Amino acid sequence: MSTFEDSILYPEPQAEVTKPAPDFTAPAVLDGEITKVSLSDYRGKYVILFFYPKDFTFVCPTEIIAFSDRAEEFEKLNCQLIAASTDTEECHLAWIKTPRRKGGLGRMKIPILADTTKEIAARYGVLLHEAGIALRGLFIINPEGHIEHITINNLGIGRSVDETLRTLQAVQFVAEHGEVCPADWKPGSKTMQADAEGSLDYFESASSKDDDDEWGTKIQSVQSEKDFKDVTSKGKVVVEGYAPWCGKCRQITPYVEQLQEQHPGVKFVKLDTTAEPLEKLAASLGIKALPSFRFYQDGQPVGEEVTGYKKRLLGDAVDKLANQ
Repeated sequence: MSTFEDSILYPEPQAEVTKPAPDFTAPAVLDGEITKVSLSDYRGKYVILFFYPKDFTFVCPTEIIAFSDRAEEFEKLNCQLIAASTDTEECHLAWIKTPRRKGGLGRMKIPILADTTKEIAARYGVLLHEAGIALRGLFIINPEGHIEHITINNLGIGRSVDETLRTLQAVQFVAEHGEVCPADWKPGSKTMQADAEGSLDYFESASSKDDDDEWGTKIQSVQSEKDFKDVTSKGKVVVEGYAPWCGKCRQITPYVEQLQEQHPGVKFVKLDTTAEPLEKLAASLGIKALPSFRFYQDGQPVGEEVTGYKKRLLGDAVDKLANQ
């Protein structure tokens, strides 16, 4: 048996990143008065349109108040905030006139759109049909009217004003400078050129104090093939082949450092198999699995290679090297 809701035909979702934002004209409450608002009114500015489920609820006022209270920060970035729900404009106005201490919004610095036909929410792909309310969708629209960013949260999950502001700043930076913004980028952080050479430059600088400084600091690093030959030419030496991305290499490092303390007569060194000066050396040694432990005495390899996270085998091999 069909329901009344099933008989209503809503527009198909039209909102896509890079595509024109669906235009709209609808009643809204702005500066404490009911008026009409159109998306086209703000052409030439960035627009952040964010939907919320219902007036006079719980999470919703925390979001709307948080955005409204920081509206000036967005205005300085040439951005207009617009809130929207499927409630009526009269309901919006009553909510605004309710003091915050009683669950109301109080004075608002941003327009609140009344999408009573639910067509706007449907076109933006946030309408929860069975409930007739909007999910927490947020859209960043550029001055040309194209969508740059979309997020949609479930009903009970509020959004972050800080993250929205950061994303807007990233969108604007890319538009102005043509560079791309990596994860967690903030104004003043390093960006990268959108090509292979530019990305390598970014990764090299970003990893200048990378994994080597974060783990295994007690173990000497081999810097070159000559360094390797010099280190292994005298005495008893354990050489660990590793890579910064290797999880097992990280996991076994505390144990390797412990072995180093237990065997002062054995020298422990590590070899980054991904470092450009050491790639040929790693290949010549036939290192295929990580971590790889090789054992040397007076320049000659001794014993069997130990690979992987095998503490017992490694401990036995080091004991054997130390005692021979």
